[in-house]
Amino acid sequence: MIKEVVKKVDLIVVGSGLSALNFIDTYLDSHKKIHVISPKKLKKIKNKKKRILPAQMKSEQNDVDKYFYYNNFFLNNNCKVLGVLNSGGLSNYWGLQMDNEFYNDQKNINKKLFNDIQKNFRTFLVKYGLIGQFKKNRKIIYNNNFKIPNFLQKILDLRNSELKCEKPILAFLSKNLKMNNLNNVKEEKSKLTSKNFFNKIKKKGKIISHNYYVKKIYKDKKKIRIVCNNFDQKEVTFLANKVVFASGTLATTKIIIDFLKVNKEIKVKHHQRLLSVFLAKKSLRYNLDFTPSVLQIKSKSGKFCADVRPGNELITESLIDAYPFYRPFKFFFNFIKSRMIFSNILLDSSHSNIFIKKTKEKFEIYSKKTDAKDYLRQSNKKIFKFLFENKIIFPIFKTLYPGPGADYHYFGTIPFNNNGKLSVNDKCQLKSNKNIYIIDGSVFNFKSNKYPLGWVIANARRIGKLI
Repeated sequence: MIKEVVKKVDLIVVGSGLSALNFIDTYLDSHKKIHVISPKKLKKIKNKKKRILPAQMKSEQNDVDKYFYYNNFFLNNNCKVLGVLNSGGLSNYWGLQMDNEFYNDQKNINKKLFNDIQKNFRTFLVKYGLIGQFKKNRKIIYNNNFKIPNFLQKILDLRNSELKCEKPILAFLSKNLKMNNLNNVKEEKSKLTSKNFFNKIKKKGKIISHNYYVKKIYKDKKKIRIVCNNFDQKEVTFLANKVVFASGTLATTKIIIDFLKVNKEIKVKHHQRLLSVFLAKKSLRYNLDFTPSVLQIKSKSGKFCADVRPGNELITESLIDAYPFYRPFKFFFNFIKSRMIFSNILLDSSHSNIFIKKTKEKFEIYSKKTDAKDYLRQSNKKIFKFLFENKIIFPIFKTLYPGPGADYHYFGTIPFNNNGKLSVNDKCQLKSNKNIYIIDGSVFNFKSNKYPLGWVIANARRIGKLI
């Protein structure tokens, strides 16, 4: 009989994305070390399931397969959940920007908590010099602005009965934006990814990383027993006074519903999306490999939002993946990419269509029938009409609906101050389990706010100070 390996720790963090790292950043201001469970060296698995991934995620095919395998997720064919963004959290791809407007979507968040999260958000912007402008009560409280092409600038001030336009806050760690020109940003070094952020904070204290996946957690008197596996199936148990979950909504929810013995289906909230490509009348010239959204067009009702970003070779590749008969025209598309406007049109979370449920020893993720596709296309027509009438684009566009779950914002399964077991208090402690903290998107409902990274980061920093 193999003797169980038990490691005793005071506090341990599960996850190493941006929410985990921002918690660690503020936690280490008053502590000398911290333990982190984060699978880094991924052992190859057999029987890979082929998944259709966006062009910029193709190099992570193996990591995505392992994410589903080691988390024991069974993904139904009608659900397009992409899995893990192994190299950097929400900011790495579509969500390069952080929303500069905090909608009060959270029914059970009190005013004091709401203001505290906003305060932490502003502190974060100032400390790391992110690019953009943040307003509170219509007053500018942070400004590190950037220029956009003149022919797009003119629509910022237009009055429209349904739509409003604004520039986002961009997730670039760059205090000095020369000439307000995005082309002066050092893209790979400045982009807000887990890797870059870790390099910013690693000298603050001793970050002890453990290369495991969490299998289960149990109560052990006043402590939490965390049972883990590495990729040789070696089992290790941590006995912790406190555990902080920042492993992303799907993985966190799986662990928590197993711990609480919740057998009913749990709705995972998200923003269904439609990919659109428009042809601009003027060029949008940027030298970044993957230029973020330079403008957002929002419905005043909060029901949908569209971003506006220049085309690039990754977008061209995604277009050809979706429509292979365009491949002979790849050179032409790349030649005119500065005239292509790419957009994600995102719906509010009332159109969410992902569910997770424990079935025997597996965790099934699935979708149901939905009207989201029709609603997305109606929303796209409103965006098209707005851009065309204001002489931004030619009367031509192409759309792609990638399916329910083919987005990166999963949230809302364990909300603040909710009825039932699946809830956290204002300190992000799981109900009736004050030594379990949850600090990722699981605790929020980003109904209207389509770019939730700012909320998640600010809240994680708040809890890092609080503990």
